[in-house]
Amino acid sequence: MIGIFLTLACILPYNYEIVCEGKSILIEAVKVDFQDYVPLKSVADLIGANYIYDNNTQRLYLTMQNRQLEIIGNVPVIRQNAVYKNMPFAPLYIAGDIYFPVHEIIPTIGTSLDKLMFIKEIKEAPLIDDIELVQKGDSTILRFSWPRTIDFDVQFLMKKAIIEIDGQYPRKPAPKAVGAVSHVQVLPYTTYTRLELDLAGVNAYLERGTEVIFYHKISHTVNLIVIDPGHGGIDPGAVGKKGLYEKDANLDIAKFLRQYIEDSLGIRIVMTREKDEYLSLKARTNIANRHSADLFVSVHCNASGKSSKMRGFETYFLSEARTTEARAVEALENASLKFDDIEPDDELTLILYDLAQSAYLEESNLFAESIQDHAKSHLSIPSRGVKQAGFYVLRGAFMPAVLIECAFVSNLEEERMLKQKSFRRELAVCIFRGIKHYIVDYERRLNN
Repeated sequence: MIGIFLTLACILPYNYEIVCEGKSILIEAVKVDFQDYVPLKSVADLIGANYIYDNNTQRLYLTMQNRQLEIIGNVPVIRQNAVYKNMPFAPLYIAGDIYFPVHEIIPTIGTSLDKLMFIKEIKEAPLIDDIELVQKGDSTILRFSWPRTIDFDVQFLMKKAIIEIDGQYPRKPAPKAVGAVSHVQVLPYTTYTRLELDLAGVNAYLERGTEVIFYHKISHTVNLIVIDPGHGGIDPGAVGKKGLYEKDANLDIAKFLRQYIEDSLGIRIVMTREKDEYLSLKARTNIANRHSADLFVSVHCNASGKSSKMRGFETYFLSEARTTEARAVEALENASLKFDDIEPDDELTLILYDLAQSAYLEESNLFAESIQDHAKSHLSIPSRGVKQAGFYVLRGAFMPAVLIECAFVSNLEEERMLKQKSFRRELAVCIFRGIKHYIVDYERRLNN
């Protein structure tokens, strides 16, 4: 134990904000062997778990309804009810309490006790030296200067761009609007800076180091496709009665699809995720925009809470849902917003309006029809047709974009089929054929 305290003494602590069901705590962490640890008593109080600690045995019991976790200090194993699980880092006994690795709280404690939690590291925001706008040829470039790298996020809304920078821009005027940027507003906050830019004649952007480049993209060929395996990590998507997680089927189908496109068409593919990890709906679309993708394909499996007999394959594009059934699927997929504490209707009407004024609505419809036509011809399950709904993951995707519901996890027969590699490959081949047919037609129309 002496070694642990020597390590703690020479490293400054970090603060973390932990949020659960609208309540939050700010908790100070200690760093041991490059891992941040926090005491579990405050976490237990936050989530409403019973906290029973035996100082003699250094055993901690966290209980909630019929769920129980047994945690032992300095032992990299926990017990959930009667099942033992290995930990990548051992919980530590420090000063009469059990300290837990902060990045294992959500996957271990949150999942085991069925609590939705969010954790954010609170640190002093670095300073931004300068922000400027310059015009170069047909492009307008937003350029940052800072003494060390600062993360930033771009939300692109065709006529507006919102950039949030993890740094402070104190007492500086907004950069002068030039080129495609008609107005700039700088909003300083305690831990970040928000920029709001009004845009004209822009349909694409690229992030390049310390720059964001806005321009009008004219494409005559399809060079890059972003494939988005839906859900992942703490968001399992639909779960079948026999235990199939939608997120796993989505990822497998998407990987097969990537293989077929790369091998057969030689087109570059970017995956929004390549493993079982959580990614927000906004981040998925941002990846497509950031890479200036030519097509965006979000791969999902369907589910119905009303009938286990519903079956089939259907393809969606972004527009207002017209049927009760489409609204139900929309609600199911947009439910992932709960992991980001976002209301599903935020800004959606504005996005639909913007999209309706662009060519992407018609192209997305044609894209969806091409995929669905091949599903009807080549799949053994029913074709449910092309539909439209307000999927949040498609909002702001400034390229032809579709969301595919491959089959019903909630149907026992289709769940059984989805567990089979052969059927996942069959689905990927069908989608590939639809994409290939659309690309041929799209490039023919653009180049004539």
